[in-house]
Amino acid sequence: QPSGGMPQSGSGRSAAMPNAGRSAARGAGDQVAAPAVAIRWIDVHNHLIPGQGRDFSGSFSAALAVMDQIGIGAMIVMPTPQVANGHDYDAFLAALRQNSARFTFLGGGGSLNVMIHQAGGERVVSESLRRQFKEKADEIIRQGASGFGEMAVQHLSLHATDHPYENVPADHPLFLLLADIAATRDVPIDIHFDVVTNDIPTPSWLSDSPNNPKVLRANLASFERLLEHNPRTRICWDHAGSDNTGHWTTDLSRSLLQKHSNLYMSLRLGPGHEPLNFPLTRDGRIKREWLSLLKDFPDRFMIGSDNFIASATFRGSGTAAMLAGRIPATRRFTPVFLNAIPADLARKISVENATAFYKLKHQM
Repeated sequence: QPSGGMPQSGSGRSAAMPNAGRSAARGAGDQVAAPAVAIRWIDVHNHLIPGQGRDFSGSFSAALAVMDQIGIGAMIVMPTPQVANGHDYDAFLAALRQNSARFTFLGGGGSLNVMIHQAGGERVVSESLRRQFKEKADEIIRQGASGFGEMAVQHLSLHATDHPYENVPADHPLFLLLADIAATRDVPIDIHFDVVTNDIPTPSWLSDSPNNPKVLRANLASFERLLEHNPRTRICWDHAGSDNTGHWTTDLSRSLLQKHSNLYMSLRLGPGHEPLNFPLTRDGRIKREWLSLLKDFPDRFMIGSDNFIASATFRGSGTAAMLAGRIPATRRFTPVFLNAIPADLARKISVENATAFYKLKHQM
């Protein structure tokens, strides 16, 4: 979590449709028509921004208002992936339990992720650290979490100095340990992974953040080693369709889904900086290659908007305020997307897959 209590983003600046960039983000998606049919969905990826006095109750009230407005029947909330001690699930757990009929949570972004990244340069970790890590993971599940998240492998710095760059090999010993714990507990892991298939210069649009390296190194092989480590570990790769490197293509998704039956993806229907890999055309139709991918793997996709929802008493500025203003894009595009695909596929992606993957008990 950046200094000053501002949460990290799992999404970054997002263009509304093709022609990414700040100027294009405003109005470029206006050609998308309103959906013909209202479809309710489970949103599996959201973050809360508390108000004054760590007011998470206000965040849940704001979340309920958003849910009722845009058709979300149930929501999973989680801490952002952090590299220093910030807040984890325990900061909002009491408020969540007052709203448990429509919310569940993941944990570890403010604790397990911190431990992984602080030990990121070590290929061998001590038994005491492994024991501490396992104890924390067990506590998270014991408190009622539906899984671990948001965890970060590579997380680009998208918001200037207060948004850190995160990078650790996906096959780090603590990630492998977490995979084993998740398999034993029969819960999933949600992972933010800005994939790079071959070394590239850091894209120029990231130059306003000094935290990024000058070169992004290939990291796909280590991610596949994590997937292969324990095939019983269900892993959700967050933010499909919102590509920031140009490397997360439908061909790459197809290849990995074919090879790894334990890999799932949550769709963030707000384009990243490589809109060619976004599922919708400018006029709101599903792209042919995306429809083919979804039909071939109908049980492996969910909706994860990556909304940052602020309490009405929130008075911050900068990154936190900017992220809280990103909700309108997913308000617009998620219903359009669900209406653009066949009804049976929409039911799976909107509700059924999330219910099975996270073992949810919510009534839709």
